[in-house]
Amino acid sequence: MIEIIKNPNIDFISKRKYGFAFSTIIIVIALLLIFIKGPNFGIDFTGGALLQIKFSNPVTTADLRSSLTRIGKEHSLIQSLGNEKKEYIIRAAEPNPAEFAKAVKQILSTDFPDNRQEILREEIVEPKIGKELLTKTLWAIFLALVLIFIYVSFRFDYRFGIAAVIALFHDAIFTIGVLVLVQREFSIIVVGALLTIIGYSINDSIVISDRIREKFKKMRKEPYNVILNTGLNETLPRTILTSSTTLLAVLALLIFGGSVLADFAFTLLVGFIIGTYSSIFILANIVSVWEERFPKKKK
Repeated sequence: MIEIIKNPNIDFISKRKYGFAFSTIIIVIALLLIFIKGPNFGIDFTGGALLQIKFSNPVTTADLRSSLTRIGKEHSLIQSLGNEKKEYIIRAAEPNPAEFAKAVKQILSTDFPDNRQEILREEIVEPKIGKELLTKTLWAIFLALVLIFIYVSFRFDYRFGIAAVIALFHDAIFTIGVLVLVQREFSIIVVGALLTIIGYSINDSIVISDRIREKFKKMRKEPYNVILNTGLNETLPRTILTSSTTLLAVLALLIFGGSVLADFAFTLLVGFIIGTYSSIFILANIVSVWEERFPKKKK
């Protein structure tokens, strides 16, 4: 395997206070954003309708807003896609999303008879279904974290299990905070990206935990923190190489994937970066602090 860093010898454990301080700051900021500003929930969770329309000739946002005002839907969000002013997304949280979509298509056909329109995407979600979906999504994420904790605790040690789950919460909260900051739409696609991030992060954590376990068997006489550092350093080249290649793929998806995949790719980009950081600076450092304060009994 290609080695980006040969024989690294970084004392991660001695620098854990900087990692904890940085993580505390970004998580506090993320939580403030989540609870004060709030996620920009898409129609998947709020209910409503979304239409992605492509015109044959350019049309301005003001013209579209004028048409929607005529049917009392001036509150709708109009988003331009690209620089040609031909493709737009129109969406709104409506108690009757099917009627909204029908009314929008009718008024645009009436107001722009010589400008051919193509419906590229049409999504309709009833408000009740959106609320049920949000509840099920939260339960799915919670269940995933519980199962991960059980697996890691069984395979390694309950300390590593708890530390891994804390790191996953860290990654998820930070990623959601960034989504809120830039007001990316929080949709079912983004939830899929969050679950992908959880899977990616736990994979890194398992690789590192497995190497540390090997070192415990071979370096029994060494201090606990020395063993943790050795495991982290030996997996560092693999972590950097894997993360770099994955991020290149996600960047390509973000740049060339189009508007439909933009939120998904952006979420993955943020999550993979913070996931790599937490695998190195959070997991082992939590275990280190735990061991120092509550050392295991020597057999």
